[in-house]
Amino acid sequence: MHRIPAVVVGAGQAGLAVSAMLTAAGVEHAVLERGAPAQRWRSHSWTSLRLLTPNWMSRLPGWSYAGADPAGFMTAAAVANYLSAYAADFGAPVVGDARVLSVRATARDGYRVATTAGTWNGTSVVLATGWCDLPQVPAAAAGLPAAVTQLTPGTYRSPAALPDGGVLVVGASASGVQLADELAGAGRRVVLAAGTHTRVPRRYRGLDILWWLDAMGLLDRRTRVHLAPGGPSAEPSVQLVGRPDSEETLLSLAAQLESDVGWTQRRPSLG
Repeated sequence: MHRIPAVVVGAGQAGLAVSAMLTAAGVEHAVLERGAPAQRWRSHSWTSLRLLTPNWMSRLPGWSYAGADPAGFMTAAAVANYLSAYAADFGAPVVGDARVLSVRATARDGYRVATTAGTWNGTSVVLATGWCDLPQVPAAAAGLPAAVTQLTPGTYRSPAALPDGGVLVVGASASGVQLADELAGAGRRVVLAAGTHTRVPRRYRGLDILWWLDAMGLLDRRTRVHLAPGGPSAEPSVQLVGRPDSEETLLSLAAQLESDVGWTQRRPSLG
């Protein structure tokens, strides 16, 4: 049993940022991670995945991008290395191979966090496992024939890993647009089922759209009302492709592929 003031669950960008701030404040803590730092970036990303934000926006407490390509977009592997270097820089107390099994409130000690590497008692616990920790798969998907291969972005790796045949991509936000673009580029017949989204261009007047959002202070706004997981949000869904050679949007993707890609503005239904 480890007794410690604070326990952070997750050693991704959020967990490491919290760890850096706790370290600066002199608060003893442990960062529990099921693998190595940035494990999700290492094991749950498709091969071609890149950040949607340009490299210059990769800013964490006491750490920022200092490479030679500030306008580029880091690959998932580069992000993992970037975060690992960050953890090493300030000596983050990461406990690896510690998959969290449960977090329970106790009458006297605050919280008890049980993991595969032991148990920690902490006065405070920070859950930094990510907003999109679990994929949302419609219940109707369970009724599809077994011959239909079903994947989520967390289990998809590349077009070559899919069986032969056409592909239906359900959802046309950032991930859906990128995957449809990649699959169609690999010669697959793709149908992209889209809902309604508010879209922004990748660039405006020669500058990345995120430069404008940052300069206008829109990225510094605080959420006034706490949103329940899965609840409605007034924030637009941003369709962007993090690739230096692409200005891909949903409309340009449909126009480019013509009959090879079907798309609709109606919400998709598997029923």
